[in-house]
Amino acid sequence: MNKDTTSNSRMKIGIISINMYSKYLNFACPLHTFAFQQFLIRNGFDATVIDYKPIYFNNFDMIHPYSYYKKSIKQLKKQTPKNTKKIADYKEKAKTWKKIYKEREIRYDKFQNFIDTYYKKTDISYNSAYLETENLDFDCYICATDVIWKNEPHEGFDRGFFLGSSCMENKKKISYAASRGVNYAKTEEEKKEFFNYMNDIDYISVREKSLKKYIEENSTRKTTVVLDPVLLHDKTFWDTYAKKIEDNNYVLLYYVMEKAQDTIEEAIKFAEKNHLKIIEITDRPLKNGRIPKKVRVEHKYIYDIGLEEWLGYIKYANYVFTNSFHGCCYSIIFEKNFFVGKRNGDKVINLLQTFDLERKIF
Repeated sequence: MNKDTTSNSRMKIGIISINMYSKYLNFACPLHTFAFQQFLIRNGFDATVIDYKPIYFNNFDMIHPYSYYKKSIKQLKKQTPKNTKKIADYKEKAKTWKKIYKEREIRYDKFQNFIDTYYKKTDISYNSAYLETENLDFDCYICATDVIWKNEPHEGFDRGFFLGSSCMENKKKISYAASRGVNYAKTEEEKKEFFNYMNDIDYISVREKSLKKYIEENSTRKTTVVLDPVLLHDKTFWDTYAKKIEDNNYVLLYYVMEKAQDTIEEAIKFAEKNHLKIIEITDRPLKNGRIPKKVRVEHKYIYDIGLEEWLGYIKYANYVFTNSFHGCCYSIIFEKNFFVGKRNGDKVINLLQTFDLERKIF
């Protein structure tokens, strides 16, 4: 791993975030953790990423999701009564992942290579239960960014992401740019649990105005809205990691989560009108992407790329069409002309409002 010689031991900080355990290998998850760690190191702190598996991770196979779902189907079939709905869902998932079996292996290896090269992290992998018995010996703990304070369906809140583990008692606790996503505490019981966790954090900062408002309307705690960690570094920093791309004269179409039909359709129309090809990238497990073969535009779909390549495709794009929060962030960093499609929640619109860029929404 690479270590910055400017770091010192006057304060040892442990970072908990969504990083290497994003089931869909979302490009932003390892990058925003890396960005935050580098920011701390460059400001003289000894910062270590805690290798932490969220409660919703279970025993998911990051390299071969297909194998995970096949094994899970066998286990479900042994149960009485059988959960036929879940079995059908897992069969569909297995079918989807099987189509990109090799591509997934390649993408995983590239992600892991970035983490092994640039992260300073714990040698041991922890989960919420393990953190109750271990002493990590940090002076301060920071739960950092993205959707870490969500109310996970069937799982609830992740204690680790609230720094609520026994090993963190009597240590400074900070949240940086925490987000709650669309699944958040809504019932009185859920709110009580949420604020019980949150009240043990010494200094609170969040990423969206809506979460700040929610906290301050339902408690006596004050909080601050801050930038996502990737925006703590300028273009010069990210240029170092963006790989040179052979493709040129293209529209980058990058979408996440939802089907993003509006984003796709607008990208196609724009590329046809301006005689540009489309490079299509997503975090969805798709074999051939979502652009129909009949469209009159040159099209290239890519799944088996790593973080450096993804950054490169944004950096060297003529235009970017996206519904992704971090797609927007890096478009801003690399000073691209970009356009934004619909997305659930308010994190994208909040980002655009911060930089007076609401006009980017089509």
